[in-house]
Amino acid sequence: MLNRKIVPILVFVFLSALVQSCNGGSSNADNPIIFTSNRSDNWDIYMVNSNGTGLRRITDQISIDTNPVFSPDGAKIAFQSDRDGNNEIYIMDIDGSNIVRLTDDSADDLMPAWSPDGSRIAYQSNRDGNFDIYVMDIDGSNVTRLTDHPNDDYLPAWSPDSRRIAYQSQREGNWKIFIMDDNGANNQRVTEGPFYAQAPAWSPDGKKLVFQYLGDGNFEIYTINIDGTGLTRLTNTEEGDGTPSWSSDGSQIVFTSSRSGNWELYLMDNDGTNIVRLTNDPASDGKPNWMP
Repeated sequence: MLNRKIVPILVFVFLSALVQSCNGGSSNADNPIIFTSNRSDNWDIYMVNSNGTGLRRITDQISIDTNPVFSPDGAKIAFQSDRDGNNEIYIMDIDGSNIVRLTDDSADDLMPAWSPDGSRIAYQSNRDGNFDIYVMDIDGSNVTRLTDHPNDDYLPAWSPDSRRIAYQSQREGNWKIFIMDDNGANNQRVTEGPFYAQAPAWSPDGKKLVFQYLGDGNFEIYTINIDGTGLTRLTNTEEGDGTPSWSSDGSQIVFTSSRSGNWELYLMDNDGTNIVRLTNDPASDGKPNWMP
């Protein structure tokens, strides 16, 4: 069971401890963003419009509810919670109703990722020792282990066609990003070098990954082509930036940053320009996910 004191590590993908198109081509600028916050003195799930209005609390539990992701149709949310004693994966309607537990294991099941075709949820679990990547059907059945390595694999992220999964791994020492087929085959390293690369997310066209990268003393947001070329830095601050998520039309990226003194959500264009602060609260906001 995970201690509540390390929940911020999960929420911000180990930033401190380790020194994550709308149909018809129209913009999804009005689509909401879900995120995790402890603004209620407990980690719960919130939703906000991408213009900063319409903040609403989705879960209200003594438990710790974190790392939410939308279903492809935007009707449901998958998340992790310790409401039944240890961290498991749950789904619920976007208003917080009809909560269903999907996993049931004495280990920790974390960081759900919903496949774009709507059929499966990938997640990380230490049910077999260390953390590896698993996948299951959306009713919790057909659990399959995809990675099997003595070093940890974290934070699965589906490709737009649901055929590949990006993830971060320590299998070559420092955290690097890898891509594999959806059955666990054909693992390929994407990032190089001695620096930490974490929390990948696919661009809607499937050509790039956005991720947090510790290359110049603190975490910043970068993009890279899926073949490992074209590494591009998007943010540049003395504080930390992390856990990016694309808008479904690919035009913007939402991310978490401590540039204001505490963790808040920010938006920027996909080239790193026009950075706008989205949330403003003395508490911490993190792990945003944009509605498809």
